[in-house]
Amino acid sequence: MTEEVPGVLVTWTRGETTVRWSSPAGGVEQQYEQPPQSVVAWREYDEALVLVVEAVNGAPFTPSDNAVVYRADGTEQFRLHPPHGLLPEPSDVHGFYDAFPQDGRPLLIMVTRNAGDFQGRIDLESGKIVDTNHWR
Repeated sequence: MTEEVPGVLVTWTRGETTVRWSSPAGGVEQQYEQPPQSVVAWREYDEALVLVVEAVNGAPFTPSDNAVVYRADGTEQFRLHPPHGLLPEPSDVHGFYDAFPQDGRPLLIMVTRNAGDFQGRIDLESGKIVDTNHWR
């Protein structure tokens, strides 16, 4: 996958453990123990950002904060936490499963135990997932 938005070019192939991107600030290379689930680049507030959804924790239904938003220069802006208020039992929210661009911003998919999957968007002001609802 090669994805380009103004200010950043991401190069990553599903199954690889290295995510690379370049920007006017230089090249960035992030290494992961397991291949990430997805990588999405976008622009918001005149800033290029990269979202990496890391592999979900392999332990059965162990909650996982497995998504990170990076600035174009490679600094971590914040680690995303799935909203645990989606279900009566917060530990039933497993983590982030996928992300893809929709309307110029990433739409994140969260997986749960026996409650279906949820979708939501990143609020860059708070670093929280908002606008959540059932995905399927």
